[in-house]
Amino acid sequence: MDFERVLERVLFLMPLWFGIGFIAPLTSEILHGLAVRPLGMPPLAFGLMLGLVWGGYASWRRRWL
Repeated sequence: MDFERVLERVLFLMPLWFGIGFIAPLTSEILHGLAVRPLGMPPLAFGLMLGLVWGGYASWRRRWL
Protein backbone atom coordinates (compact mmCIF):
# COMPACT_ATOMS: atom_id res chain seq x y z
CA MET A 1 0.00 0.00 0.00
CA ASP A 2 1.50 3.33 -0.97
CA PHE A 3 1.79 6.38 1.26
CA GLU A 4 -1.00 8.32 -0.47
CA ARG A 5 -3.58 5.60 0.23
CA VAL A 6 -2.55 5.35 3.87
CA LEU A 7 -2.72 9.12 4.25
CA GLU A 8 -6.11 9.20 2.54
CA ARG A 9 -7.50 6.64 4.99
CA VAL A 10 -6.10 8.46 8.01
CA LEU A 11 -7.47 11.82 6.85
CA PHE A 12 -10.87 10.29 6.08
CA LEU A 13 -11.22 9.55 9.80
CA MET A 14 -9.96 12.98 10.93
CA PRO A 15 -13.42 14.16 12.08
CA LEU A 16 -13.72 11.02 14.20
CA TRP A 17 -10.33 11.70 15.84
CA PHE A 18 -11.43 15.31 16.42
CA GLY A 19 -14.59 14.10 18.11
CA ILE A 20 -12.69 11.73 20.39
CA GLY A 21 -9.68 13.96 21.07
CA PHE A 22 -11.29 17.39 21.38
CA ILE A 23 -15.08 17.29 21.61
CA ALA A 24 -15.17 14.49 24.22
CA PRO A 25 -12.82 16.10 26.78
CA LEU A 26 -14.34 19.55 26.20
CA THR A 27 -17.85 18.22 26.79
CA SER A 28 -16.66 16.32 29.83
CA GLU A 29 -15.08 19.39 31.40
CA ILE A 30 -18.15 21.54 30.73
CA LEU A 31 -20.47 18.94 32.26
CA HIS A 32 -18.12 18.45 35.21
CA GLY A 33 -17.99 22.21 35.80
CA LEU A 34 -21.78 22.45 35.71
CA ALA A 35 -22.12 19.35 37.93
CA VAL A 36 -24.47 17.76 35.39
CA ARG A 37 -24.73 14.01 34.72
CA PRO A 38 -26.87 13.51 31.62
CA LEU A 39 -28.58 10.11 31.50
CA GLY A 40 -26.83 9.32 34.81
CA MET A 41 -23.55 8.76 32.95
CA PRO A 42 -20.12 10.03 33.99
CA PRO A 43 -19.24 13.22 32.09
CA LEU A 44 -16.37 11.59 30.19
CA ALA A 45 -18.54 8.68 29.01
CA PHE A 46 -21.19 11.10 27.76
CA GLY A 47 -18.51 13.24 26.10
CA LEU A 48 -17.04 10.21 24.33
CA MET A 49 -20.49 9.16 23.17
CA LEU A 50 -21.20 12.64 21.81
CA GLY A 51 -17.74 12.89 20.22
CA LEU A 52 -18.07 9.50 18.54
CA VAL A 53 -21.52 10.27 17.19
CA TRP A 54 -20.52 13.72 15.93
CA GLY A 55 -17.20 12.53 14.48
CA GLY A 56 -18.76 9.42 12.92
CA TYR A 57 -21.49 11.49 11.29
CA ALA A 58 -18.94 14.00 10.00
CA SER A 59 -16.78 11.19 8.58
CA TRP A 60 -19.79 9.58 6.93
CA ARG A 61 -21.05 12.85 5.43
CA ARG A 62 -17.47 13.99 4.66
CA ARG A 63 -18.36 17.38 6.11
CA TRP A 64 -17.18 18.78 9.43
CA LEU A 65 -20.24 20.95 10.05
